[in-house]
Amino acid sequence: WVYNATQQQVELERDSQQVRAIASITKIMTAMVALDHDPDLDRRLMLNRLVGSHLPSRSYSRKELFDAMLVKSDNAAAETLAADYPGGRNSFIAAMNARAQRLGLVNTSFQDPSGLGPRNLSTARETGQLIRAGAVYALIRETSVKTQVAIETTYQKKIRTIDLTHTNQPLLFEFDNIIAGKTGLTSAAGWCVALLVEQAQRQYVIVVLGSRTKQARLDTVKNLMYNHVQEQDIKYVP
Repeated sequence: WVYNATQQQVELERDSQQVRAIASITKIMTAMVALDHDPDLDRRLMLNRLVGSHLPSRSYSRKELFDAMLVKSDNAAAETLAADYPGGRNSFIAAMNARAQRLGLVNTSFQDPSGLGPRNLSTARETGQLIRAGAVYALIRETSVKTQVAIETTYQKKIRTIDLTHTNQPLLFEFDNIIAGKTGLTSAAGWCVALLVEQAQRQYVIVVLGSRTKQARLDTVKNLMYNHVQEQDIKYVP
């Protein structure tokens, strides 16, 4: 799905209203609800190891958790932010679904804060609305396009640095006009990505759901960027 948000015009769509699993694109909603609950980024939380993580078990600032969640798509970071919500994880998930309804995302629903479950569902169109809503938040805009982040931790009384590379690093290196974005991958969802980009003072939304491979997702986005967003004669041939 390619949407010219500035002119409110669909440039290209295919099965854009089919309900599909969206995997870790879910974390955009997680970030929104967590920031609405508490904008304090310095407050520390103990990592919730309900799911796997790239981070060792210790406490982290909420800023570090947002970094890990939006750059490396860390699932435990998402669960930690959710568990911190008043009423706990279940109340957080209810708030995610309530926020989706307020945004008019009638075909979108959330099962968990990480996107791991198969019932984190949306359509390409509504996923595009979600990434636009997320981009309103400065933290989501700025963090979701970092190619990598470094988090310091202590191991055996020595400070070491954990380097987390972005799950969408190839596209971020190739295109400097991405304003916000999030990838996703589960067996139910396939390889997914939602992007908000700016070209020639116009904003475009690109959503690709259900690609069979990482390379296929990359090739599809490059094709859409070169042939439907960027105003140039160069055509991308995968």
